[in-house]
Amino acid sequence: MDRQRLATVWPPTTAVSAEAGHKPMSPMQAIRRKCLDCCAGQIIEIKLCEAVTCSLWPFRAGRHPYTRTRVLEAISEASASGGTAVAENDSSSPTGLQDASFQEGGEV
Repeated sequence: MDRQRLATVWPPTTAVSAEAGHKPMSPMQAIRRKCLDCCAGQIIEIKLCEAVTCSLWPFRAGRHPYTRTRVLEAISEASASGGTAVAENDSSSPTGLQDASFQEGGEV
C-alpha cells in the first residue's frame, strides 16, 4: 500500500501501522521519540527544551507527570521544601496539654 492509501485508514490498525514501518511502543515512548525528532536527535536539547507551550513538554523525560504517584510526589516535595507551619507555643506557661492536670486544685 502506498503512503496515501495508508494515510486514509482511520483509525490506524496494527497491520497498517506495521506496513507503514512502525513497531509497537507505548505512548510515552512515542512522545519521547517525537521530542528526539524535534530536537534533531540531541538528547541534551530535550532536557533543555524551552518550548513550554508544547503539549508534549511535560512528558519529554519519558515519564508521565500526572499519574497519582507523581502528583503525590510533587506535593510531598513541595511540603518538604517549604515545610508545613508548626504551631508555636505562645502561652507563658511551660506546661503543655499532655503535662496538664485537669484535677481541681491545679498541680499534680
